Amino acid sequence: MRTPTSKIILQADETFSRHSEASMVELKDGSLFLAWSKFAGNHDNSKSHIACTRSTDGAHTWSDERPLIENTAGLNVMSPAIRRLKDGSLGLVYNYRNSVSQACRQFCRSLDEGQTWSTPVRIAVGAYKTGGHDRLTVLSSGRIIAPLHCTDDWDTHYLYLQVAWSDDLGQTWQLSEPLTLPKTDKAESGAQEPDVVERADGSLLMVMRTAMGTIYRAESFDQGETWINLRSLEVTAPVAPCIIRRIPGTDDLLLVWNWIYDPQDPMGGKRRRLTCAISRDGGETWPTESRHILEGSDPDSDFFSYPGCTFYENQFILTYYHMRSDVNFNFDGARSLKIMYIPIEWMYR
Repeated sequence: MRTPTSKIILQADETFSRHSEASMVELKDGSLFLAWSKFAGNHDNSKSHIACTRSTDGAHTWSDERPLIENTAGLNVMSPAIRRLKDGSLGLVYNYRNSVSQACRQFCRSLDEGQTWSTPVRIAVGAYKTGGHDRLTVLSSGRIIAPLHCTDDWDTHYLYLQVAWSDDLGQTWQLSEPLTLPKTDKAESGAQEPDVVERADGSLLMVMRTAMGTIYRAESFDQGETWINLRSLEVTAPVAPCIIRRIPGTDDLLLVWNWIYDPQDPMGGKRRRLTCAISRDGGETWPTESRHILEGSDPDSDFFSYPGCTFYENQFILTYYHMRSDVNFNFDGARSLKIMYIPIEWMYR
């Protein structure tokens, strides 16, 4: 049986010291299109633009790098998510950040396989309504779901969630009521970076980053308009992002996250032990025997986080950042973009 392999595809350097938050889509000719946040600095508030590149050999080599979204914001543009829409076009959302307290999620569309893009549309009005990278869900009905994390006062470091949806290929958007979690004494609290998957029965499952020591979840039975059953997923995690996907051709769900928790750490633990797991009951349980640590199993390992996932042929391709462990975790760490090729059959071994 083939086993996972990995390598760095975008190395941090003195000019661009952070390559992170990637999203990938297969083009109609079978090539792969990759978009990511390209930072001239290590911090979330450093200047950045969204770059793109293309692979014609199954994500092993990349060429034709170019800017995808130039930085015309006051601060930066970052965190792209790209998907194939119901009509065959491509949809892209990204964060447009004028400042640390004024930012939005924007949507644009391509009719020519990513060569050109429509004028961006702002998804939601408010002081700060953005989202995590590689989080854009196209339902079987064609509805587009863009999960958001929001705040009315950035200085409180407390965020809540809303879900935006569009039934007209992203021209107009509607917004769900907020989902909230209690404030905590951690460096960040509330809920952040939600991701949404459509289950086999047509219902939706949302997972989210929290400061509660576990990933939390919510469900929707009306295509994302209302959300209920907000509770713990009962999967331990630090204050770090997770993603959820449905494995093609099955009813099973795939979760990727950092499986570690340290209550003494301000962020609930360092971002090690990057892990994947399978649920065969719609996300109700994530058995330990289905969990596989992909990177960072050593207690003193480097840091690996911010996963993105694309299914391609008989594997899923994982992108994530790699940061050395001998740097200040929050601010000083240069981040290279790494890729891992994981055979689907290996996850079921």
